[in-house]
Amino acid sequence: MSTASFPVPDLPTGVAEQTAQTPDYAPTSSKLLGGAAATGTALELNNFINQVRLFIRDVPELNRLVKGVENSNRQIVWAISDTLDDFNTTPPFTRYGIIDFPSKSLLMRGTVSTLLESVGLLQTRNHLSFSDGGLTVGISDKTPFLQSWIQMFRGRYEDQKNRMKAHINIEQGWGGGVNSEYLFANNFYGWW
Repeated sequence: MSTASFPVPDLPTGVAEQTAQTPDYAPTSSKLLGGAAATGTALELNNFINQVRLFIRDVPELNRLVKGVENSNRQIVWAISDTLDDFNTTPPFTRYGIIDFPSKSLLMRGTVSTLLESVGLLQTRNHLSFSDGGLTVGISDKTPFLQSWIQMFRGRYEDQKNRMKAHINIEQGWGGGVNSEYLFANNFYGWW
């Protein structure tokens, strides 16, 4: 399976500068990068972090209640690593990294699902509701909303992961494909 490099839209000014100035992740992890740490792999990781950030709209200009960004680069890298580990340890076992992962959309959905689970745990832990004089106020009360998003993202991720793993299993079992007799009846002159 070949994977192509994917285009990355420009980030808003503040996020692009934060990403460049404060790389709070370890881009040389061989598990995350898929083997050898070549010159383009850190850039590929940084591009994917930016794509995740844009997908979840986690940019300072759009965060009205949170100053800055909600998820740091370190948290996004952790979510990517967790998703890679989940995918690679689901049978049939594989050794994909961010560079050679067979589906960027699958990696994106798994990463976002993991980030949402983390935020959901934080919201649940910090939940506080109180009332005074007939007015009820809730702090960190987004857990039900997050649970519905997590359920949607995790369901799509698991379904797509299972289909991808079945495809990989069949491909490994048949050695890349089995040709029918029509190959020879249809002007086949040999492999060269």
